[in-house]
Amino acid sequence: MINFFPTRIVLELTPLCNLTCSMCPRHYIKEKDGYMEEGLFKKLVDEIARENKNAVILPFWRGESCLHPSFDILVQYALDNGLKIHLSSNGHFMAEKHCKIFYQCEFLTFSIHTPLGFENAQKIIQDKPKDCKTTFQISFVDSERTTSKYLKKCISHPTLIGFDSIRLYKEHTIGGEFGKSAEQNDKKRVFCPKLINTFVVSSDGYFSRCNHIWETQKEYNLAEHTIKEVWESQVMQNIRDNYPDSLCAPCDQWSGHTCGESWRKVDNTIKHMIF
Repeated sequence: MINFFPTRIVLELTPLCNLTCSMCPRHYIKEKDGYMEEGLFKKLVDEIARENKNAVILPFWRGESCLHPSFDILVQYALDNGLKIHLSSNGHFMAEKHCKIFYQCEFLTFSIHTPLGFENAQKIIQDKPKDCKTTFQISFVDSERTTSKYLKKCISHPTLIGFDSIRLYKEHTIGGEFGKSAEQNDKKRVFCPKLINTFVVSSDGYFSRCNHIWETQKEYNLAEHTIKEVWESQVMQNIRDNYPDSLCAPCDQWSGHTCGESWRKVDNTIKHMIF
């Protein structure tokens, strides 16, 4: 059953990134710069707060959100509206304004691709305020040098070096195919949960059916329409009715098996899970 309003809403602050990771689909998209306008972000936050106060906002997508010149102002606006923030960062931005936001998120994952990112992620944990309730995760991609250098240190530590969980992901794409990995998958295809609960808005106001498909659709721009209008539109209904269409068919993210592995703290023990 499709949710009356999405429960996870991506509001991309910028597709810009300071890194050039080899597996990243940024190499295959046209939109590589620009920033979401403050007015658009606040308009969407106001709608989310009005329609579904329990929704989670993910202020990132194809780039590094901390590069947005108003990163702290915009995310703080969503927090002040009582909304939950789940954030991902590569750990290269540690100014006071960034850390202030980090410690207010419900969930924060540091996606590690460089030694500096790893060092800064550790520093965030070391400097964490006593009253901070953020769930902190550190994540790696299995093909990268930083993974072989740091993953064992993290998962072998009795407290996961202070993080609540560790994630090891498969490569994001193979040959630039959005949502496609090298994993063999013999599971029976099920309806993709992203089409039930997730809505993605790009920095220029267009939308995508899914965070794994990085090319946006141009039928609607959220500067002129509401999330609810697009969510309930015939365009989205056609995507759901025709699933998997030519864009969704090549994707293998729907089964969850490409999520890799996790190590997390549960009742003072470390639980290892393979997805």
